[in-house]
Amino acid sequence: MTIPPRPPRRGFFAGLRASFLTGLVVVAPAVLTLWLIRAFVEFVDSRVVPLIPVTWLPEPLENLRIPGVGVVVALVFVLVVGWLAKGYIGRSLINWAEDLVARMPVVRSIYNAIKQIAETVFAQSSTSFKRACL
Repeated sequence: MTIPPRPPRRGFFAGLRASFLTGLVVVAPAVLTLWLIRAFVEFVDSRVVPLIPVTWLPEPLENLRIPGVGVVVALVFVLVVGWLAKGYIGRSLINWAEDLVARMPVVRSIYNAIKQIAETVFAQSSTSFKRACL
């Protein structure tokens, strides 16, 4: 029985490079995820917080900036809109607004494309993304 030859020993810098790349593969997704979450929260907060009337807050909290308050307010707003849209009046308003959009040439195309993408992504059936279509 012959013993296979040993692979050549890697140098110090090759091992250092391999360790660095392994660390990068482990750290980069976590750092990018945290960065994206922070950027999203700051983006939503910068758009939503100025819309919140200051009179709703108690005096000690008027100048206190809490990250994520805008996200919570936006989520509650979307939840309330969804709850209202499920009723008769909400469906009537949505149908009226969609009829209005259907009469606007450029807006109609953009709205229909975004609506179709949203319905596909948020579809609750398991048949979404099962086949390719043109």
